[in-house]
Amino acid sequence: MSRYYYLIFLIVALGAGCTSKQSALLPTTDKVLDSNLTSYFPEEDKLAIFALDAQNHRQFKTASTYYAKLYDLTGKVTYATEAIKNAVISKDYNTIKTILDKAEANNHHNVTLDSYLVAYYIDKKKFKAARKLTDKLLKENRTAKTLELAGLAYEGIGESEKALASYEEAYQKEKSAYALLKMTDLIYIKMKQKHKAIRLLETDVALNGCSETICARLIQFYSHTHDSEGVANILKKLYLKTKNPAFAEKLIQLYASKKSYNEAISFLKETKFDDLLLLDIYTSKKDYKSALKLADKLYEKSGDNILLARSAILEYESAKNKNSKKLLNSISGKFDKVVDILKDPLYYNYYGYLLINHELDIDRGIELVKKALKTEPDSLFYIDSLAWGMYKKGNCEDAYKLLEPLSKKSDEKEILDHIKIIKKCIEGHDK
Repeated sequence: MSRYYYLIFLIVALGAGCTSKQSALLPTTDKVLDSNLTSYFPEEDKLAIFALDAQNHRQFKTASTYYAKLYDLTGKVTYATEAIKNAVISKDYNTIKTILDKAEANNHHNVTLDSYLVAYYIDKKKFKAARKLTDKLLKENRTAKTLELAGLAYEGIGESEKALASYEEAYQKEKSAYALLKMTDLIYIKMKQKHKAIRLLETDVALNGCSETICARLIQFYSHTHDSEGVANILKKLYLKTKNPAFAEKLIQLYASKKSYNEAISFLKETKFDDLLLLDIYTSKKDYKSALKLADKLYEKSGDNILLARSAILEYESAKNKNSKKLLNSISGKFDKVVDILKDPLYYNYYGYLLINHELDIDRGIELVKKALKTEPDSLFYIDSLAWGMYKKGNCEDAYKLLEPLSKKSDEKEILDHIKIIKKCIEGHDK
């Protein structure tokens, strides 16, 4: 957090912006006034004209410099206030510090300047001075922003109950997110009333909608209390409101971590956020029929070869009779179109093993598996596929030499079953 955060947040409250309409008395050129035009004015008037002209042309640092000079020249508090407002906009923190130090030394006050002084004291952790000044301010100007400053001052000296009362009053006046966050942080962290803090935030969301600041804090509190359902609900609200993909991605990650596939599918179908992600969720859920239907639809739309390869896998995995000639011909047709284009070891191995296992074309299957092994030579599954191809060709001894070391590296049932079958082959009990 910036050391001068509290000064910055006062911009809106104290109107430290520029005027939206240009005054008819000010120049219309983009050039700051030439000194020749003001040479006959008194020094104060001349500096004031320069300050107003710079402010009108959005040259806020220059305007702040002129107002600071005016304050030094006249000691008028209004010039100090204007110098600070323009310095805040231009983020000229040195000028802010200088003016506030002078105002403090000169015992100069007005509501606006005192508000900046309170914020300055808070940044310097001079909480007692801040509290004293906010007590005075509250008698004159009990606005939401003044109450927020008072809350910060009270909190700084450990008066949590008074701080809470100030934040609550500020929130009731303007329903500001800042006041609500400070209030609920106090209740949750200092007072350990977690459920009360959460209820307050939930009520605000129900009444005023899911603002990012409030809902972000709710997510923090829900996460801290392990309420994953609450987190999911807020992430969904945030995405529906903002359409920010980051919220949808976080929500899907949460659903996936909890294996809440039905909720993920419902969200993705409702929002049409990402059909490829929906395809992944269907696959993770092992709903291969739905996945196949979607993969075919997406392939028809895009012509993406990866989708055709995935369609082939899903068609096989979703089939009840995996030995159907019609099924195997369909799958082979899909793979033959794309496997050598994709050059992906995953698809090389999958199709290769299918050709071997169903004895459709064992030599072609071995060739494809070897291509997969060139890319990933240590893959246990690819080695298993090659050994299974050797076994299908009747070369049991070489298949066993290749596969037997895997028994110490893998507990995959299919690999261990293949080792037993190939060992029996060598012993003459089988093929």
